[in-house]
Amino acid sequence: MTLETWREGLFQLCWHQHGGSGLAAPLGDALELPTSDRDWLLERIGQQRAHEAKALEKAAKRR
Repeated sequence: MTLETWREGLFQLCWHQHGGSGLAAPLGDALELPTSDRDWLLERIGQQRAHEAKALEKAAKRR
């Protein structure tokens, strides 16, 4: 794993878009996660974002 990959993973776990959905783990908590848990969370975040994007697309088509 590169430093950039590690940093991107922490960013994704900690970022919380204003008014949006997503995880907002405090940086200290994210730093304490075992690598396997962090990787699982990142994969799950990707799945959730894809699910939400499909739902938004479907809703837009109904208009």
